[in-house]
Amino acid sequence: MVVGSIELLPVPDAVGVFADYGEAYPEVPPEAWAPYRALYHELFAGDSWRVPGGCFLIRSAGVTILVDTGVGPPGLWDWTAEEEGMLPSSLDALGVRRDEIDVVFLTHMHIDHVGWNTDLEGVAFFPRARYVVHRDSLAFARTQDGRPHVQRCILPLEDRFETVTGDFELAEGVSAFVAPGHYPGHMGVRLASSGGEAVVIADTAVHPALLHEPDWVYVSDGEPETCAATRHALIPELVDRDALVACGHYPGSGIGRIVTRDGRAVWEEVR
Repeated sequence: MVVGSIELLPVPDAVGVFADYGEAYPEVPPEAWAPYRALYHELFAGDSWRVPGGCFLIRSAGVTILVDTGVGPPGLWDWTAEEEGMLPSSLDALGVRRDEIDVVFLTHMHIDHVGWNTDLEGVAFFPRARYVVHRDSLAFARTQDGRPHVQRCILPLEDRFETVTGDFELAEGVSAFVAPGHYPGHMGVRLASSGGEAVVIADTAVHPALLHEPDWVYVSDGEPETCAATRHALIPELVDRDALVACGHYPGSGIGRIVTRDGRAVWEEVR
């Protein structure tokens, strides 16, 4: 996918069944999911949430950026995996070597976004890369130092992390922006070039249903009211505009547009 002179490419890593919808969204009645089951059938396994775990590769002005590093090698996350550990082969399919990644940008430090930061021995998986993350994300992860993904994927890289405190330019036309609520220091990425625009929303709206139901509460949103406010502010900027909207937990490539269909804000993959 091209945004002006910038490339935006999906990098699949995993897919599996994460939780029952009633557990993940306890305030949402089961019948409310009916229209979204029809719209996003790939995200439903009976009454359970089938979640892709994808990352994105961005190339701009000679800089290669990997946004998030996925679930990681099999066995790190306690979920029912259908496919795991795909990121290395996904990069191979794009013709990208690990040592070609200039920047690893982590939108936040939940387990499914940091898995390939390191290999199984805790060695940086991307040997040349700058690892960039919001200061608050790293600080919060340090308070979770008993968790296996923090021990393997975060703590061994403490001396390599570059921390930011607000909006930050990653490359020409590529800027990280603060999108609070889901996790401390949670960020998204904006791409702008030659009139083209794309937004990697990370976990601002972790399920596409939240694009139309921004007040629905997901149990892993650290500050649900703040996350809802972020959705209310961001989504109107993207609906029915020629702007790409990317999320690694959305179906297919995770790259699409938000359009109005029968009065509902709907995310549709761009093929």
